[in-house]
Amino acid sequence: MAKKSKAEAVTKSVLPLKEVLRYLYNYGYFGQKTWAAVQKVNGAELQKAVRSYQRFSGLPASGAINEATAHKLRRHRCGLPDFNITGKSTDPCKWPMKNITYYHEITMPGITDEQVVRAFDIAISQWAEVCDIEPKRVDTPKRANIYAQSGVGKRHRLDGAGGTLAWSELPCGVHEHIQLDQMYDEAEDWSFNMAVAVMCHELGHALGLPHLSFGNLMAPYYDPNVTAPQPGDVEEIVKLYGARIAPYSAQKDTALSVHGQLLINGRPYVLVPQT
Repeated sequence: MAKKSKAEAVTKSVLPLKEVLRYLYNYGYFGQKTWAAVQKVNGAELQKAVRSYQRFSGLPASGAINEATAHKLRRHRCGLPDFNITGKSTDPCKWPMKNITYYHEITMPGITDEQVVRAFDIAISQWAEVCDIEPKRVDTPKRANIYAQSGVGKRHRLDGAGGTLAWSELPCGVHEHIQLDQMYDEAEDWSFNMAVAVMCHELGHALGLPHLSFGNLMAPYYDPNVTAPQPGDVEEIVKLYGARIAPYSAQKDTALSVHGQLLINGRPYVLVPQT
C-alpha cells in the first residue's frame, strides 16, 4: 500500500484531497497561488489554509479536515470568495451615491413569484433601515445599478442543488451608471425564509460588504436563523454609508395587492394593499 503524503494525511480520508484543495483555492485560502501551485502544496501549507478556514467558520482550528469541518465545507453557501484574492486595491467597495436602483427577475422553486417580490423588498429594506442609502426599484434592467436574476448551471456560475446558492458582484471602483449582476440558483428548493436570508446576504455584497466571520449575516454559509443584518454586519455597512437618521419608508410594488403581518427573525413586517 502506498504511503499517504502529508497533505493527504490532513484530510484524514474524510474528503478527497483534491476536493479540499479545490474548495480552499476557490474561496481564497491560498491567496494568489495558481491552481497548479495549489495542487503541489505540502502538508504544512495545507494545514495553515485549513486553520484559517476553521477560524473564519467558527470551528476549532485543528488544521485537520475532521467530520465537523467536512460537513461545513459541503454546506449551502454564497459563491463569492471569503477573502480578496485579486491583489488589487484594498480601498472600500461602495457606491458613490445613496440613491441605488435595482431590478429583479427571479424564479425560486418552492415559493411563488409574489413571495419572491416580498422577500426581495424585505431584504433590501433591512439594509436601508440601518444605513444611509435610498434603494429604488426601477421598471427596466437598463436603469438598474443592481440587476438580480436566476438561472441554473455553469454558464451562470452555479453548481446545481447544494453548494452555491447565489452570488453577487461588488461595487469596487464603480460610478453611478454601473450595473452589477446577481444570480440565484433555480436548482435549489427555496423557502420564503431562505430567500430573505440569501437575498439580504447578496445585497450586502452588492452594497460593498465582503464575507464576514461566523455569526454574521455576511458569513458565507446560509443559516436559517440569521435572516437580517447582525451587529457586526451593521457596524461594517455604517462604515461605508453612515448610519440612517430618518426612518426608511419601504417602496411598495404597485403590481401587488397583499396584506397581513409577516414575522422575520422576530421582527414584524406589516403588508398593506397599495392605495
